[in-house]
Amino acid sequence: MTRAGLTLITTVFFETIVFATISGALVYGGDATVQFRVHTIEEKIPGGYSVVVADINHDGKPDVIGVGLRGDEVAWYENPSWQRHVLVKGVSAALWAAAYDLHGEGVPTIALITEFGMVYARSKGLIWILEHQGDPTELWKASQIDSTPTAHRLAWADIDGDGKAELINAPLVGEGDATPPKYEGKATPLYYYRPPTSDGGEWKRFTIDDQLSGVTHHVRAVKWVNGKRDQLLTAGFDGIMLHSASGSGDNLKWEHTVLSKGNEEPAPRAGANDVRILNMKGKRMLASIEPWHGNEVVVYSQGKNGEWQRKVLFDGLIEGHEICVGDFAGDGRDAIVIADRAGNKTTNPHLFFPMDDNGTEWKHEIIDPNGMSGSGCAVADINGDGRPDFVMIGSSTANIKWYENLGRQ
Repeated sequence: MTRAGLTLITTVFFETIVFATISGALVYGGDATVQFRVHTIEEKIPGGYSVVVADINHDGKPDVIGVGLRGDEVAWYENPSWQRHVLVKGVSAALWAAAYDLHGEGVPTIALITEFGMVYARSKGLIWILEHQGDPTELWKASQIDSTPTAHRLAWADIDGDGKAELINAPLVGEGDATPPKYEGKATPLYYYRPPTSDGGEWKRFTIDDQLSGVTHHVRAVKWVNGKRDQLLTAGFDGIMLHSASGSGDNLKWEHTVLSKGNEEPAPRAGANDVRILNMKGKRMLASIEPWHGNEVVVYSQGKNGEWQRKVLFDGLIEGHEICVGDFAGDGRDAIVIADRAGNKTTNPHLFFPMDDNGTEWKHEIIDPNGMSGSGCAVADINGDGRPDFVMIGSSTANIKWYENLGRQ
């Protein structure tokens, strides 16, 4: 039996339906239910860590890239059969990927981190660019563009507003002898690369910030202000920070603003682990996991004087690792998805639904109990039905699942 056939059978066999129920007249004038169907895309991905959703083969359907720390391959899964195709072989400690259509041809360029380690002296932090060679289902060409120890997160962002994204590289910690758990070493850098203007050209590295403290766990490309430029949000020991660029070319100037210090305990229970922007019927809020690898789900609303007011929704995560957001109920208000990692245990995807337009009341739901030790997640309309779904990858469960949004029932 082919791999494609096996994957299709397991996907159908493991389909289940789970429910996230929203209660309260303030939402819909009565009880309402958002229903999800669970599909298993992959049953065995060693050290499952991060997941990317992108149209890899230019057929108009979003595919899934799964990255596992303990495997020697990185592969993508073709929608809708979920046939597995290998992107690159012979890698170790692959951690993170980011996809962007750099050449405007409908097939993305993929940036990838391998040789990851949490201690500076034992981490090569290799940065690769993967390009297809005509057939996206065959092996891709991998070109190493840099090595930055503890390279941890990548993102594509148009930071100069020229219509073409730059590659952002956020190492976990800075140079020196900093070791777990407190990482009290030198400052942590944040970099970007300007893509070359011709084939074979150099990916030139520039520094965004070189004064971040301890761990930087996430970087997000966002539209914080209107205009052509993207801005960046980082989450780490410093809390939640906004990074904004001005200028052009190789002479960008950066402004760094602390929006919130996050959890204000000593390291390693410091700051924030991840951050997303929430859309609440046009009103901007923030969602965060705090502290680093923390137990709290937090939302922020902005006060009259511009300050961000912190509200803890839940403090029972085992090891919160990544946030995704989406308007699953179709009511103009983003719900929160939490990937909760649990070491050698299994845990559950957590969903938090807003119960009012101001995000003051939330309903906590668990779906797929003990079926996912979530490390990474992504929100996308996987089957083209107009409703956002989410995909999650598990660490100890070593799986990838698609949670299909069946809508309000």
